[in-house]
Amino acid sequence: MLLFVLTGCNNQSEDSVVIYTNMEEERNQVLISQLKEKYPEIDVIVQHMSTGNSAAKIKSEGANVEADIVLGLETSHMRNLESNFADLSNFDQSIFLDDTNNSDNYFMWEKYHLSIIIDKNYFENHNLPKPTSYEDLLKEEYKGLIAMPDPKTSGTGYGFFLNAVNIMGEEQAVEYFKKLKNNLREFSASGSGPTNLLKQGEIAIAFGMTSQGVAAINEGYNFEILEFETGSPYNTTSFGIIKGRETKENVNIIFEFLLNEFIKYDKENFVPAIILKNQENKINNYPELNDADMTDIDSVEKKNYLTEKWEQING
Repeated sequence: MLLFVLTGCNNQSEDSVVIYTNMEEERNQVLISQLKEKYPEIDVIVQHMSTGNSAAKIKSEGANVEADIVLGLETSHMRNLESNFADLSNFDQSIFLDDTNNSDNYFMWEKYHLSIIIDKNYFENHNLPKPTSYEDLLKEEYKGLIAMPDPKTSGTGYGFFLNAVNIMGEEQAVEYFKKLKNNLREFSASGSGPTNLLKQGEIAIAFGMTSQGVAAINEGYNFEILEFETGSPYNTTSFGIIKGRETKENVNIIFEFLLNEFIKYDKENFVPAIILKNQENKINNYPELNDADMTDIDSVEKKNYLTEKWEQING
């Protein structure tokens, strides 16, 4: 778990603000920089952890959890833990599109698309054909070249799994991933894992976040974003204040900043799926994508059921 402290004070005080974030490191660093510049007088502690670990801590510790604000947690987890979050009805939601799926206890942080990302250099050097469907990934020539996030610990991994269930049917999807496991190098704990392995040259095919693949391309990596005819899966995350912490002045100040300023910057520069009014895309090379079938993406019951089914694949 990474820990970032924005001021020289390492001792958490009554006036400090602790943020649990499930965003990747680059976005966290930008958040830290902006907070430090705008609020140098406030101790803000930003802790990054995986989706599963963050949800588990909130579930086990409730209102006693050290976080004041939870940022970018998968929406199904937010729904499941809704009673642990404060009423946000006093905050202005007018920045969001009218059909944005907000709650009284949390607001949507992002909608992020998922894609198959490949290393074009590897494919060209080894004369490999590009996969054109999920079934193609079962071919022998891709053995050991693929990584995918684990749906039990990653919202990215769960997005891929749910989409497969929706388009193949439950039992067929389970059988598919049992077969795919034979071709995988690993199931990573986080959604960022496969793309990082791709950047390190350890695999050639990543199940990952589209935004991370595009960022790598813009950094100079010879990658390609693939979209199969079934469309691009997606997931959503949300953010909120732990119940009882809404009475802290500094928590409200930082939450207002996230809601009124940083969310727009983050969407326009990192995750461009439109959830805000007047939102622009400032990311080069970001593809136009078609939404895959993500029925029940925000359903807690469906997620709990399918993650139990995942035990049959990677128990």
